[in-house]
Amino acid sequence: MPELTVTCTRCNHTWNSHNGSPKRCPECGSHQWNVPPNSYTCKRCNETWVVKGSRVPKRCPSCSSRDWNLDNSSSDGKVDRNENALDEEKFKRVIECYRHGMSCVAISIEMGIPYNLVYTAIRSHIPNRDIKV
Repeated sequence: MPELTVTCTRCNHTWNSHNGSPKRCPECGSHQWNVPPNSYTCKRCNETWVVKGSRVPKRCPSCSSRDWNLDNSSSDGKVDRNENALDEEKFKRVIECYRHGMSCVAISIEMGIPYNLVYTAIRSHIPNRDIKV
């Protein structure tokens, strides 16, 4: 019986198999070695992540949005300007204000921008620090 070369879609391990459909990957042990993992992209912050299993995530792991998969489309089918993103000028101003010691709440109030947009902008620019709310 000829050996077949198979590759795990989970860990990319390649091995020779006597059976074209082995029960699991010898490297990672996945029983779903031949099923590509589900990947999702947040429509709010554009973060892409891979989820094991078939459950749809409740929150985006980057911005913690519960509505990460909602499309900002109008009823006529045209896509509106993304209400969840700041234009480049406002984004730069938010970052500048934050670096000068202003909190997210203070920036939101002063600039008249929703708090979640201010927080998301700062989090995307300074991802590994505690954010001064």
